[in-house]
Amino acid sequence: MELVEIISNESAFDQPCKFGNRVGHHGVYCHCDNSEAPRKCRHTWFCGKHAKGMQDKDCIFFEPNPNHVN
Repeated sequence: MELVEIISNESAFDQPCKFGNRVGHHGVYCHCDNSEAPRKCRHTWFCGKHAKGMQDKDCIFFEPNPNHVN
């Protein structure tokens, strides 16, 4: 976990990808165990926009979050 995740009073694994931990007003951190995975999600952001028009499922580390609600 990143320090910002630990000290934040607002975080949740509520992203379309099961590895995404949204930290309120900051970003989405990736918790994939693969050493090649990015530290921060490059596809999803807390504001719901996508970087460079990419979607969550475009990430090679993407795995659907069974608890995600659209």
